[in-house]
Amino acid sequence: MRVLVVGAGTMGHGIAEVCALAGNEVILSDISEEVLKNAMNRITWSVKKLEEKGRIKGADEVVRRVRTTTDLASAAKEADYVIEAVVEKTEVKHEVFKVLDENCRDDVILSTNTSTIPITDIASVTKRQDKVVGLHFFNPPTLIKLVEIIRGEKTSDETVKKTIEFAKSIGMDYVLVEKDVPGFLINRINIRVFIEAIRLLEEGFKPEQIDAAIRYRAGLPMGIFEVVDFSGVDTVYNVLHEVKKRGFEVEVPDLLENMVSEGRLGMKTGKGFYEYSGFYARAKISKDLAYSVNPIQILSPGVNEAAWLIRNGIASREDIDKATVKGMGYPKGILDFADSYGIDKIVTILETRKGKTGLREYEPDPLLKEMKDAGKLGKKTGEGFYNWKYEQIDFGPVRYEKRHNYAMITMRRPEKLNALNEEMWKGLTEAFRRARMDDDVRVAVITGEGRAFCAGDDIAVMGSWKSFRDGVEFFEKIAMPLVEELASYDKPIISLVNGNAFGGGMELNMFFDIVIASEDASFAIPEGLIGAIPPLAASFGYAIFGRKIAHYALTGDIMDSKEAKELGLVDVIVPKQCLEDAGIEYVDKVCRVAPLSTKAIKRSMNAVRQLYRNAIELAGKEIELLIPTEDFAEGMRAFVQKRRPEWRGK
Repeated sequence: MRVLVVGAGTMGHGIAEVCALAGNEVILSDISEEVLKNAMNRITWSVKKLEEKGRIKGADEVVRRVRTTTDLASAAKEADYVIEAVVEKTEVKHEVFKVLDENCRDDVILSTNTSTIPITDIASVTKRQDKVVGLHFFNPPTLIKLVEIIRGEKTSDETVKKTIEFAKSIGMDYVLVEKDVPGFLINRINIRVFIEAIRLLEEGFKPEQIDAAIRYRAGLPMGIFEVVDFSGVDTVYNVLHEVKKRGFEVEVPDLLENMVSEGRLGMKTGKGFYEYSGFYARAKISKDLAYSVNPIQILSPGVNEAAWLIRNGIASREDIDKATVKGMGYPKGILDFADSYGIDKIVTILETRKGKTGLREYEPDPLLKEMKDAGKLGKKTGEGFYNWKYEQIDFGPVRYEKRHNYAMITMRRPEKLNALNEEMWKGLTEAFRRARMDDDVRVAVITGEGRAFCAGDDIAVMGSWKSFRDGVEFFEKIAMPLVEELASYDKPIISLVNGNAFGGGMELNMFFDIVIASEDASFAIPEGLIGAIPPLAASFGYAIFGRKIAHYALTGDIMDSKEAKELGLVDVIVPKQCLEDAGIEYVDKVCRVAPLSTKAIKRSMNAVRQLYRNAIELAGKEIELLIPTEDFAEGMRAFVQKRRPEWRGK
């Protein structure tokens, strides 16, 4: 096939290279010989690099398939398929399409790489409106193997079919935009996300904080403002004006206008939202800033726009997610994100978001409201934009929820600060066992309901032990099955510590692989205060944390989240309102690791844990010996009578 690419700029020469690599003869046309020369130099350099890396053979042959011309009319007569990629100005595109229409054979499809101008508008100057279609590539087309195929009002099914076949023939996947709306698919979503990021800037957040949340928590390869600097601030500014002019409801931020007037255009000028020492330099963004902003707040307006696209029959949910993954580098689709965080959370964010005037910034799309009202909240109910595997079982006071690829295990004795009685121990054992046995479940997540994670062993239960045998049976038959289950657990466990984690509640966290604590969480091992011993902390804990844990075991002192992180017990500290979201994000991160690798890592870790089994058993014997003593009985009475305010409720 002979492909005519009109326009040899950044996108044009990349599209020409893609077509030539696929074996097509390519005519690259532009009004400037200098531009054509530069384009061929870039194509040659790029193709040679591919050959050096062993990705292709015959670089010279690929380059020979591309020839250049400034005579568009003559080139049009030879074309079998046309891709227009000239400057994003309506009048220029109109002139190009008039020439193409007059000179191309009647059966030739005329496609446009426009990102903002309606296909119908461009087609209106031709006598073949049924054969004009949008074929929008992403920058750089040699790396991003996706195109948007957009129907104009009069584009025929045959034209769409042939364009899909052409896209596939040059190695491109595609998404179909069924109606000719401003911004098409990806740009509409990107604009909503970008405007929300700008709003946060106006409220006092820094670009680094917003981009840290997007990069390190949402998992995108670049932050919002990094992408804008890479693309060009002026490019984004022009796109906003173009889509607004065509009916897309958006206000162009004053900040953007000021940056354009000051020449702060991003990488190409060395300064945009960040400063750059070279064109390919990356902005330095600290991971420590990731919890300044919640990424789902930034993405929620994009989800809202996606819901609008679905409801109006413009794009399918599958194509929307494919576009965000393959076109924008999301680790998963934006609708998948919505189902993971929860549709109810998305709606709440949109309903409570206030603009500069104090009025509501967004109106949740009717589709989102309908889903929320119907209880279609995503993974936590089994249905959202997609259907998910879901089940809920209560093992006594422990709730087990299978949320597709992870299990949420919740301790539910909030009135007793989730203290560990016999039913709680047994329920946790059953819940973890069920998660382990289910092949769909990749990760187990545990948390506590109410204001505590777990306040340790229930004092009332311990106070009921009258003999050595009572304690031995409880330890061996009730507590040890859970300890043994966790010590050899072959799936990752994420703990979300939402408040107090005392005694056994703290010690259980030693078996968990990733411990995420809220800023107001606290930890303690107060068993010594009641004449007992913290069996896990004194054995397994000492092996892990060393001498530093002795201070807390010997005094019963409380440590806050920062102290627990310094000790090594806590991995991540987050604002309380971000705790569950952080857990969801870590589930996604863990699930990106190959399942066999995950199991191998866990087996290696468990092998080390088994080295300390004798120490754990010895500590267990010690607590059994202490049970019948007067020290234990007196300690129990004193603790109940004079318990600290932070332990109230045990």
